[in-house]
Amino acid sequence: MSLTLTDEGLAKLITVSGEIDMSNAHLLTELVEFVCRQPAPVIALDLSRVRFFGAHAVSALLQAQDIATDARAAVLLRDPAPCVTYILATTGALRSFRFGRTCRTPESAARPMTVPPPIGGIRDV
Repeated sequence: MSLTLTDEGLAKLITVSGEIDMSNAHLLTELVEFVCRQPAPVIALDLSRVRFFGAHAVSALLQAQDIATDARAAVLLRDPAPCVTYILATTGALRSFRFGRTCRTPESAARPMTVPPPIGGIRDV
């Protein structure tokens, strides 16, 4: 897994790439904790490049959200990869998160957006 932290105005953007599993999920939580040391009203997590999303990743996202809430920040999930959406829906955690769109760049403009499935099940987009 790789994590990239950038500023988007008042918001902080964490871009996650690769696999989030039990060996590295804590790094995401620790980065959110670090970001919350400086006030940021929104922490966006770009999950479009995640290839594997395990149970520890769900736990890390929930912990990250709790940390941000305590710091009076909001967590937005941006463009979650299908594996992320599927696991969050399957575990019932999907409704715990807010979703946002990424800023469109020429590179991403042609890429279809991933839409979270309805709570009742998974659908193709």
